[in-house]
Amino acid sequence: MYLLSLLALTTLLGSSIADEAPFYANSQYNNGKYGKYVTQTFKSNPAVTAVPVVNFMKPFTNCDDGSYLFIAPRGNIAQSTPMILDITGSPVWASTKRSGQVYNLQVQSYKGSPYLTFWGGNDAVGGHGIGEYFMLDQRYNQRYRIKAANGLGADLHAFTITEDDTALISIYAKKIADIDSVVGHHRKGWIWDSIFQELDIETGEAIFEWRASDHIDVSKSYTDINAATEGDPWDVYHINSVEKDAEGNYLISIRFLRAILYISGKTGEVLWQLGGKDNSFTDLSDGEATTSLGQHDAHWHYKNNEKFITFFDNRADWYHSISKESAGKRILIDTSSMTAQLSQTFTDPLTKILSTSQGSYQTLPNNHVLLGYGFNGAMAEFSENGELLCDAYFQPSSTFGSGDVQSYRNLKFNWTAYPEDSPALTLERKVLYFSWNGATEIVTWILLGSNTDERDWDEELLQNKRAVEDAIVVPKTGFETTYEVLAGDGLKRFVRVVALDKEGRLLGTSNMIDLGDLSGDWQAEEEGDGIRYTGDIVEDHSHDEPVDGDHSNLEKDVGDEQILIGFGVLTVLSVLLVVSLTVGKKQLMRLWRRDSFGEDTEKMAVHEGNEGGRLAQLWQRVVAIVPRWRRKDHFTETSAKEGLLAQDDRPQDFGEVGTCRSER
Repeated sequence: MYLLSLLALTTLLGSSIADEAPFYANSQYNNGKYGKYVTQTFKSNPAVTAVPVVNFMKPFTNCDDGSYLFIAPRGNIAQSTPMILDITGSPVWASTKRSGQVYNLQVQSYKGSPYLTFWGGNDAVGGHGIGEYFMLDQRYNQRYRIKAANGLGADLHAFTITEDDTALISIYAKKIADIDSVVGHHRKGWIWDSIFQELDIETGEAIFEWRASDHIDVSKSYTDINAATEGDPWDVYHINSVEKDAEGNYLISIRFLRAILYISGKTGEVLWQLGGKDNSFTDLSDGEATTSLGQHDAHWHYKNNEKFITFFDNRADWYHSISKESAGKRILIDTSSMTAQLSQTFTDPLTKILSTSQGSYQTLPNNHVLLGYGFNGAMAEFSENGELLCDAYFQPSSTFGSGDVQSYRNLKFNWTAYPEDSPALTLERKVLYFSWNGATEIVTWILLGSNTDERDWDEELLQNKRAVEDAIVVPKTGFETTYEVLAGDGLKRFVRVVALDKEGRLLGTSNMIDLGDLSGDWQAEEEGDGIRYTGDIVEDHSHDEPVDGDHSNLEKDVGDEQILIGFGVLTVLSVLLVVSLTVGKKQLMRLWRRDSFGEDTEKMAVHEGNEGGRLAQLWQRVVAIVPRWRRKDHFTETSAKEGLLAQDDRPQDFGEVGTCRSER
């Protein structure tokens, strides 16, 4: 009896799924048991690789505002891949083309249309990069490829499209400069100058250019001088963000000045600066408002007629630290009285995360704050008042600080896309796998069969669902949906899938698959609309969302379902006991075969075992209509009580351009 119970439980946990289920506050994940970078791949689209399996310390379903998560993992282990995830951690889009090292994936508006933008190139040049900026449209076609003007190289840190439909970019360039004030005697040395340009996107011409060396003496830097040779210039300033305000002036962050500067859009002079050796403000918060170290991603924020500056305060760089954890900061600025006051600090109470480089601060439309931890693979969302709401790790927390998994900025945006390529469909071991990389609007898949391999179904026919015979409707689940072909399905020999949106509109059709001997005729009763709705779909119910969307009742709902499952299991086990007494254990075991999970040192993958016997198939049908058990660590789970989830070119090849280095 015990053995039968164990087999039943194993089949429930190991039933076939497509997307890997995320982890929840899992200590074994954080200890690195499953590898230093837990990833997944997909049978329908093998080109989609290196997608992380997320460990949600607090589920992002708590922060479901209809937007997606935008990340670009890279690092000592992570392969550089820009990608979009839904709130359950399932990929929506992952680039399948190489663009060198990729930074700064985000959605920006240009001339009223949304674009996917990022930097790609060589970051192995000492804490910055030389590359280009890419703008992809809603079909993932490259529309713009932008370089720096005046013969300079476009840096990885900043690419911001302004309200004027111009682009702001950061640049690093070598320069001979006087360094007398630092060395104490007359000497010239090589420095990395920090530059930003405002560009005309259509022509690539510079509208405005600013150089730090023209306005700021090298003695204002907090970083120690190095050899200052042409081969090893001194990184004096280190610009890492720039934005333009309605007055035509620029707010920039310069890391090694430990300051945020306000630059005149007419003369280029420094109007004032927050922090650093030339701080312009009286600090009303005992130094907390004007003290930062290694800061990134400075922005203006306006609310209730008040002006704030927000930024990610690393509180550390490669050489110094002033805290054991990085933080987001919101500073109230009064430029009339020239005072600064700390309004709010945002820190992760679950894990003290100190990022010695990179990082992002995003104020969301609902006034929540999203932090990306840059050098560490983590992102967290907070209420306006600093309460941690959602928390996600892309790497084990035990490896924070290693640089194994980095993502320069982690952000959230709304995004709607219709890929130009087609859905992908493949068949393996009686299971159809299908997906569409980048498609955001799919709600339903339809399986269509034909006795010929000719693509003779026109779109008008496909759009009329009632006119399609022998179709099987399969709800979309995660990135990759699966359907197990069973005897009696009646699928004709040649099959393809059709993607439909919530209104039933045709989005795209896949390639054709030859089912061969798996095909058969209908044996089911005729249904009124000619469409067969089946319960024999192999789905990952870990991505189902409660219909009412009420997460406060979720724990009770799961408890009720588990009681029903318990009664069902007891019934099945009773039947099995009677059968075992009648036909014998050996005969019974031949009826039951199961899939099994195996662990991989770098990722979790499903290893398929023998084909299921009749009882196993029966059990899978039972499992398919109830939510799946989650992979949890029940002993150390701190914040995953609301865990059932919902929902879901390309730049030209940059080639292999150096190895990934950490931004400094």
